[in-house]
Amino acid sequence: MTAEVGLRPVLQKTALIGAGLVVLNTLISVSADAIAKDLIATYAAPQLMLLSGLIAVLVGLGTAAAGQGSRVFHTGSPWLVALRSTLGAISTTGFFYALRFLPFAEIFVFIAIMPIFGAVLSGLILRERLAPAVWCALGLGLAGMLFLFPEGLGGITPGHWIGLAASLSGSASIVLSRRICKSHTHSMAQVFYAQLACMILGAVVAPFVWQPMGWADLALLVAYTLFIVGTRWLMVIILRMLPAYVVMQIANVQFLWMVLLGEHLFGELTGAHLWVGSALVVASGLWLIHSQRAAPAR
Repeated sequence: MTAEVGLRPVLQKTALIGAGLVVLNTLISVSADAIAKDLIATYAAPQLMLLSGLIAVLVGLGTAAAGQGSRVFHTGSPWLVALRSTLGAISTTGFFYALRFLPFAEIFVFIAIMPIFGAVLSGLILRERLAPAVWCALGLGLAGMLFLFPEGLGGITPGHWIGLAASLSGSASIVLSRRICKSHTHSMAQVFYAQLACMILGAVVAPFVWQPMGWADLALLVAYTLFIVGTRWLMVIILRMLPAYVVMQIANVQFLWMVLLGEHLFGELTGAHLWVGSALVVASGLWLIHSQRAAPAR
């Protein structure tokens, strides 16, 4: 009993630090998205993916040279890793173009709905049982997405379809990642091959859309890549300190950062419909999290 009492302050401190790191991580992630939105206004996605992927792959090769080669290169499911990496590259391309065509804060809806899509795809791909709460959460999330179109479905633009495709392909990539984790494949390998796929896809198309980049834009691209790598590395640390459902709830604060950056950097105004739609999507995610937590208890 005494040991438990003595351990409680340590756990509380760890949870507080973890929560602070989640908030910091949302700022890093949103900063990466803001840089991407700025760059995609001038350069084509394949060019950005080629250069960003190249930087990330070089970081991976440097990590391997430092003695982590087995973690960076080894995989027990090469075909699944290849499929997941391809889906991830498609999702990255989609989100780049969604950032070009849509207001910054609207992108949050397509990111926030991914856990719901992932839960449904888990049932289809991993043959996991889908509880009724999953379908209810999906319905609530899709209802929230409808608030993106206050003037009706006629307001759907190509950017919205691209964002939806990016969300679905990204969710499928995450589901496959869960499957791959069971085959003795380190997370570093999944990140490395995903970035390698982005580099290869970009290299195929980039020669047809290439535009010279100034040093300032190259510096922004390096910062974007480091932010992306950094947020994924930080997430590994966070998930060691806090349960995933807590992380997901705190991470919803990124909507506020996207609204603020959208208004102050890109001159966008966030209407009430987007606040309502985002609230419904967040509520659907919280509903899903609650149902998943309650299932083991039952």
